Amino acid sequence: MSEKFLYAANMLASRCWRSQISPEKIKEIVVVKWDEIGDMVTAVHVFQLLKDFAPQARLTVLCKPFVGSLINANPYIDRVVYDIRDLPVKADVWVELRGTWRTFWLSLWRTQKVRLDRGRVRFLQRGNQAHERLTNFRIVEPLVGDIPWSSAPLHLSKEDANAAENILSDLLGDAVSTPFVVVHPGGRSLLRRWPIDRFVPVIKEMYAKRGWKSVVIGTPDEATIVEQIVAGSEGAALAWITTAGLGTFASVISRAELFLGNESGPLQIGDAMGVKSIGLFGPGVKEVFYPQTPGSQVLHPILDCNPCDQVHCVQPENRCIDITQVADVLNAIERSKV
Repeated sequence: MSEKFLYAANMLASRCWRSQISPEKIKEIVVVKWDEIGDMVTAVHVFQLLKDFAPQARLTVLCKPFVGSLINANPYIDRVVYDIRDLPVKADVWVELRGTWRTFWLSLWRTQKVRLDRGRVRFLQRGNQAHERLTNFRIVEPLVGDIPWSSAPLHLSKEDANAAENILSDLLGDAVSTPFVVVHPGGRSLLRRWPIDRFVPVIKEMYAKRGWKSVVIGTPDEATIVEQIVAGSEGAALAWITTAGLGTFASVISRAELFLGNESGPLQIGDAMGVKSIGLFGPGVKEVFYPQTPGSQVLHPILDCNPCDQVHCVQPENRCIDITQVADVLNAIERSKV
């Protein structure tokens, strides 16, 4: 069944539970965030809000295994689990930041006092979707109250920090202490990917004018495009094809002077770590995942077909991601004042 049906089911189910409770009565909190990289990054402030509200409660987060390293060192989380069978038998508060039908049914049996969900917020925001960080806050707002909040950085382990230092030392050698740029040319959907031949002149210009080398990053399935960009850069870029955990990945990005890349999880990681970013957007919904770090710039041509399913392009001769030119990116870098 579609996600809309799941949202509707969650919204109806949550009406059967209270949305408020005295904080001292909360002993067990479950948060379900069965989602992708960028979605998790834009939700980390919620864990702090919940723990500040009920500091004595045990906070358990269910997430996909590959994103676990982004939150394993988070001091506001007591347990990170990857299997639904490892969730507490009973929870005073159950929060479905993004769940599945399995977590939906389980929550009906295990929620004791308060149940909060994404469906209610998406219904209230229909036709006017807010930034994902605000959406996540609004999910827990009935419990924690309308209080001041801000985005939160990722808390990374010392092991991730040490691994990042070793990786950058190997890549940059004696230049490890000089500013560098992280470039991510990949993206989950092909329609999100800026043409790879346009990254090359941008990288060469940054090196020629500022002396900044670019570390072009990607996973093994993105190796071909990474290597093509580096080969064309004439020494201005280095390739990092990585299988490292996301914590190490985030620690490398956090050391960059600038992040340049498509709408993707790595863009959200850079933003969470306070790195000025140049975000290249195509078919994505306006504003929902725009970077928020001061000085960051967004290049997002909005066509009349936006948003789309990001799979089937109805204007293949005029793709939105192709409209952004090299000069647009260079001008955005200047505006960022890095």
